[in-house]
Amino acid sequence: MTERQFDASGANGDGGGDGGVPVDYSALCDELRCHSTEWVAAAREEAVREQRRWRMRELAATRVLDERGRVDDTLAGADGVSIRDVRATVATARALEDLPSIAAVAAEGRLSDAQLAQVVKVADASDEHEWAERAPRWSPADLAQKARELRTPTIEDAAARRAARELRTWWDSDQGMLRLRGALPDVDGATFELVVKQIVEGMKPANGQPWDTFEHRAADALMDLVHAYRERRTDETTTVPGAHLVVQVPVSGPATVAGIPLPDEMVEKLRASARIEPHLVDPDGDLLAIGRTESVVSPKMKRAVLLRDGKCRIDGCTIRGPLDVHHLIPRSWGGTDTIDNLAAVC
Repeated sequence: MTERQFDASGANGDGGGDGGVPVDYSALCDELRCHSTEWVAAAREEAVREQRRWRMRELAATRVLDERGRVDDTLAGADGVSIRDVRATVATARALEDLPSIAAVAAEGRLSDAQLAQVVKVADASDEHEWAERAPRWSPADLAQKARELRTPTIEDAAARRAARELRTWWDSDQGMLRLRGALPDVDGATFELVVKQIVEGMKPANGQPWDTFEHRAADALMDLVHAYRERRTDETTTVPGAHLVVQVPVSGPATVAGIPLPDEMVEKLRASARIEPHLVDPDGDLLAIGRTESVVSPKMKRAVLLRDGKCRIDGCTIRGPLDVHHLIPRSWGGTDTIDNLAAVC
């Protein structure tokens, strides 16, 4: 900085520290307004770097306290953060001790807290020096996605996501509105998003009329699905429409739908119940080839299975519709795509 060094502890550099006069924010802003834009930008950059250096000291202190058994969820209340934030801080503090190159880059102020929290999930001792150079150029979202890709997905992961599914509704009596909040796992979420978007995109206005907002049309699309279910016959066994899902298949690593890594068992289920468009991608996510879009179970075979079974084949289940068709023995276990290896399930 070419002008007088700015002191963030107070407008004139006095007070505001430990035991000093509280910072006068308005006076602080006025002090900055006396400087050039370039000087203020440089002051901000230095403040960010200093903040990140202090974050490293906090992480080191957290690591030592963690070793001594003095860190638990009660720290959330003391720090005014969530329990999830406390646990993430502890995880980062533990990982950094084995990642000296990344720790050094973070201490220089080149990594944000969000980037640091994700890169420690990606790097290990063998490649952490490479990630120390790459991570400052990656967004936290990209680092988080890379971390998910490196972790081998399991059927237990998929089951945990499914166990966390929810749809909550409550009435806002003052507004006369039903409010909704929900969460859907991996394939269910991608299917819901795809179907709703397809319905929304087909809601063209009358000639000369303006387009309604996407949010309004999405709400109408959800009601279209409700009306379609309400008006169906209770004994109907016709399968629900198969979704056309784009599955990214990297050269190495798990297949993904909407960025969520899927276990092989789930990919096998998709082969029967959805139209899959496989995209072969390189390690950087660039498209190499597009596979043939198909569902291994033809509509004719589905109709035959649904007619044969009449209801869900799961023991004790009496649901007659809508039903889908799945393999009894997955292809990865040697199962075939023949009718005798298919069953109707709800």
